[in-house]
Amino acid sequence: MKPVLDKVSLISAEKVLDLKEKLFGKLCNNKCNGEGYYIENGEIIDCACSKEFQWQVKLVKANIPEKYWDFSFRNLLKKFLEENAIALDIVKKYCDSIEETVKEGLGLFIQGQSGLAKSALSAYILKEAIKKDIQCYSVRMSHLTKLIIESFKDPEKAKLVSWLRDDVQLLLIDEIEKDFKLGEYTSFTGTHVGEFFDDIYNKKKALLVTSNLTKAKLKGIQAENVIDRLEELGDIILVGESYRRQSDTLRRIMEL
Repeated sequence: MKPVLDKVSLISAEKVLDLKEKLFGKLCNNKCNGEGYYIENGEIIDCACSKEFQWQVKLVKANIPEKYWDFSFRNLLKKFLEENAIALDIVKKYCDSIEETVKEGLGLFIQGQSGLAKSALSAYILKEAIKKDIQCYSVRMSHLTKLIIESFKDPEKAKLVSWLRDDVQLLLIDEIEKDFKLGEYTSFTGTHVGEFFDDIYNKKKALLVTSNLTKAKLKGIQAENVIDRLEELGDIILVGESYRRQSDTLRRIMEL
């Protein structure tokens, strides 16, 4: 039996209250008196702060790191945009057709050195999917491995693993190379991680994977059956220097 979504703990009550405290009445300059809505011409209207709250709740539920919530292509340096024009065009096309690509189970393997916006671009894709009410989730490979192993003793984590396998439509596995003891499919950990990948492959799950290494260099880190599943993902190879803007950090410090 598939787990019911509202029985999977994707966001805590404390986090919901924290977001409300930060947004309600603050984002809108208290237009709604902190209620999240106001009345205009006899109609109840959701305030801008309420809409942002609802959006951020979705981002938390998808486990998207907060540092990528506001990321867009505008954050990328001109040189980076030029050097990765084709790769970024593919990302844009994937997003433009997100409902079709997810339905067809089409995925991407985003590879490049550290600092080349792999995680940021993947999070951007998830955000575009969320706008289309596609169920998404982001998880680091090391966290996924730990979750799968701990699910054998923890019923709540077992529910989450089942939900990821059965109900999530677009799954992002970040930093797939940063794990260990998975290279042997016959090992306990390798077996169960491999089975998870087999399950999502058989369910035609749309998958996004980021890696500092090429698929070929994942041998010994991931089991062969996992690497075989990754072969069907379209390669996005990012090149150049880090997209991160040190100058933005310095400017923000000076503005404080």
